[in-house]
Amino acid sequence: MVTCAGIKTAPAEAALGSGMAVHGRWTGVILLTLAYIMNFLDRQILAVLIEPIKAEMLLSDTQVGLLTGTLFAVFYSCITLPVAMLADRANRIRIIAVACFLWSFFTLLTGFATSFALLAIARIGVAFGEAGGIAPSLSVMSDYFPPERRVLAVSLFTSATPVGLMLGVIGGGLIASAYDWRMAFYIAGGAGLVLAPLLYWLAPEPPRGNFEARPRGAAMPFMAVVKLFIASPTLRWMALASGLFAISANALITWMPALLMRGYDASPQEVALYYGPVVGVSLMVGLFASGGIIARLVGRSTRAYAVVPAIATLICAPLTGLALMSDSWQMVLVWSAIPMALLNFPVPPALTVVQNLAPPEARSTASALLLLVLNLIGIGLGPLLVGAISDILVETQGDDSLRLAMIATMVPIMVLTAGALYMASRTIAAEHAAFARAK
Repeated sequence: MVTCAGIKTAPAEAALGSGMAVHGRWTGVILLTLAYIMNFLDRQILAVLIEPIKAEMLLSDTQVGLLTGTLFAVFYSCITLPVAMLADRANRIRIIAVACFLWSFFTLLTGFATSFALLAIARIGVAFGEAGGIAPSLSVMSDYFPPERRVLAVSLFTSATPVGLMLGVIGGGLIASAYDWRMAFYIAGGAGLVLAPLLYWLAPEPPRGNFEARPRGAAMPFMAVVKLFIASPTLRWMALASGLFAISANALITWMPALLMRGYDASPQEVALYYGPVVGVSLMVGLFASGGIIARLVGRSTRAYAVVPAIATLICAPLTGLALMSDSWQMVLVWSAIPMALLNFPVPPALTVVQNLAPPEARSTASALLLLVLNLIGIGLGPLLVGAISDILVETQGDDSLRLAMIATMVPIMVLTAGALYMASRTIAAEHAAFARAK
């Protein structure tokens, strides 16, 4: 193995396929993970602040669903693909650093909003910035580590999701209780503005295709990457499973704080101190358990990428329904811990399969396509569906309308997610074998 010290930016054609050890790659992993933590914290902090914002601005649950879901997802998706295509051609670390600055700036501006329209504009700005974070980061991670280590590396990277969620819930809830909800946005946005230049200066940019046996071609046109997805049954089913998973996941993390406060009379401090750690630790355990179990099994069969999350999601469905039928917020949290962990099982394998089956010159764009489906279906529909159903039921069910809306949305969709993962398992081994032969 060739060791190259002090790589900050390496040309795409340098030492392709040599498995070059990138000096400082763990610094890069840490900074990329911190950026993803801030990405998710800034995206989700709104969830724990829904009730005070809703009370101040007299918002409906449907409007909240639009803010936390549909508006964010539509505009996020509009820019994700162009940025990902740029990342397949330009310096990825610089793109991520600029994106971090943008989403942090608009998070800070969210604290100045005084109406639904101004909140919507600020959240659209956050969406535009965050669109440049995940897909380029996944491409960088694939060039930091060889294929057999990617699922664990991706699990580490995606652990930023529960950490960001936990910090957003705990920090947002406690700061809002001590000051007000606006201060939570000021602090969250300011932290990201500090991180962005550190990422720009310190994270190394690895050679593209660093662990590929064949030379890297020119960046693939967008439609060629679309055709790659269409031609691959595995990628089609994994994308659908990811979108369905995201409906349940985003419905849960968006509305659970409001459910605990509105339906079970939990205080903001109680939500911050108890729900935050439970959801953060559970989701993190799910990510690492998924990556660890699959890493042990995938050597026997690459079907593990789909079978393991399918089983986990199928078990998750009835457990989620039972948890949401509990008679106190404490018992909701107790019974939610296991399904929250199982719910996150599809994330590392889905992201890894895309990296495994896409050529290096298309990985950012391929990841962005997966995220497009995940965001448009999951983030776009999950919070909005629950909010709309809750508004329909509120006249007859009162404060119980939100709990019933969550059950009606999440449980059946978890079963559909397991079905889509099973369909992916039928073709995944053959496609991995074919891609390995083509290298």
